[in-house]
Amino acid sequence: MQKIIQTIIFACLAFMPAWVFAHPGHDHSHVGFEAGFLHPFTGLDHMMMALALGVLFYSAVKQWKLVGVLVMSIALVSGFAIGVEHLIPENFAEYGIGLSLLAVAVALWSKSKVILPVATALLVTFHGVAHGAELGQSGHLIGLVAGMVTAMVMIYIVGLGFGKFIVDHIPYGKKIVGALAAFIALVGLA
Repeated sequence: MQKIIQTIIFACLAFMPAWVFAHPGHDHSHVGFEAGFLHPFTGLDHMMMALALGVLFYSAVKQWKLVGVLVMSIALVSGFAIGVEHLIPENFAEYGIGLSLLAVAVALWSKSKVILPVATALLVTFHGVAHGAELGQSGHLIGLVAGMVTAMVMIYIVGLGFGKFIVDHIPYGKKIVGALAAFIALVGLA
């Protein structure tokens, strides 16, 4: 039985990049800041992760909440630069996204205040690599990255505010955030 479970887990991990490949089919009629800014608002994966990370960072790692904005911004820009230069193959970036989602899920489950920021930085970096590889040739790179970072920071800050509201003003707020963490972990693993 254990051998069957191991085989299923291995098969799921082998196909994980196809499940998390949320980057094809972008609208290339916009370039620069506008394209970068609009992109996070057009994909459920981006909205959900940025909001959820804000909520989770507020409740789980309070001392990192403002540093998280800086770390996520640097990670996204660094990943984008790596992707534009194709220093990491795009398929590898997709594996990185999937595995870093798994690491975020493990960090949330184990309530690790060290692994969560590191896994989040990896997740954002690999997303940057995937976006840089795909969108890097569309022109106006600085505007594109600036728009994407601006939008993601805005969504993340809204998530921080939402996390503060849940934890401070809703009965059983910590339990609700725990349920959200479990949901995000399941979505990430699915």
